[in-house]
Amino acid sequence: MKTKSAVLCAVVALAGCASSGPTGRELLTGSINPQVARLVIYRTNAMGLAVQPDYNVDNKKVGASTPNGFVVCELPPGPHRVSVGNFALNVNLGGGTDSWELDLKPGTTTYIQAEPKFGLTIGVITLNQVTEVQGRNETAGLHKLESNC
Repeated sequence: MKTKSAVLCAVVALAGCASSGPTGRELLTGSINPQVARLVIYRTNAMGLAVQPDYNVDNKKVGASTPNGFVVCELPPGPHRVSVGNFALNVNLGGGTDSWELDLKPGTTTYIQAEPKFGLTIGVITLNQVTEVQGRNETAGLHKLESNC
């Protein structure tokens, strides 16, 4: 009976993680159209598994902050605002920010890492811009999530 309970708990815990779809290694290694900018938002950390607020680009929902997954958007170059739809009444106790103002350059890829932090009532997701090398390495084994870019 204990074995069945342990297996059930493991299945429930992994259900919130991205485990299908192409990986970053498959999708993010080639060149991109020089007329567009690529934005990749990803989350590697499964801490706070139940906390999966939406990612927003220019106030439009583009995907969810699912652990072990990434969202990729091809956008026009120029200024864009990336944010996370954290619970409005929550207070971030772990530091970091939940939004970034970016100036995306044509033909480049910008990586934003999403990271869970402690909040006053529930956890929050914060965003951090990372280098292309770090972003490419950290997304290599992650799976692409459905997105609305």
